[in-house]
Amino acid sequence: MRLLPIPSPVPHCSAVSDHLLESLREKSSGRYWGLVGIEIVEAEPGRTVNRVLLQEHHLNYNDVVHGGVISSLIDSAAGGAVRSLREAKEIAARPHATSDLHVTYLAPATGTELRAEARVIKAGRTAVFTEVEVTDDRGRPVARGMVTFVIGSGPPVRAED
Repeated sequence: MRLLPIPSPVPHCSAVSDHLLESLREKSSGRYWGLVGIEIVEAEPGRTVNRVLLQEHHLNYNDVVHGGVISSLIDSAAGGAVRSLREAKEIAARPHATSDLHVTYLAPATGTELRAEARVIKAGRTAVFTEVEVTDDRGRPVARGMVTFVIGSGPPVRAED
């Protein structure tokens, strides 16, 4: 597998970060993330931070955040980190999709907000590997995730095709 270089984070270049953040927000608008309440709050090449402001419907019967909310937060942050490294034209020609999602729950998640910081750790021609840390509003780690994305070999097959 030929490895693609992972760009170094741009040191506080707010114009690049702001443009990237708006681009990622536009792509996620009106999608599944909105149903869960996931927002993108930071973005730079190879890294994103997403959050969810917790509400009662995010809780399970033990009054802690449902694991599905946490795994969705992890997957969305990781996907954003991958998207931040790829041009729109490249994604249209060879879209990426989650092929493996591993979550380790470290502590019950409570409070008012969860944040997921995702980083691309290795980008290849056909797969991208990410790691994600989820913290609560006190900065306490509640989960870690490893997400692998496969990069398709051609455009997506649509139902109308």
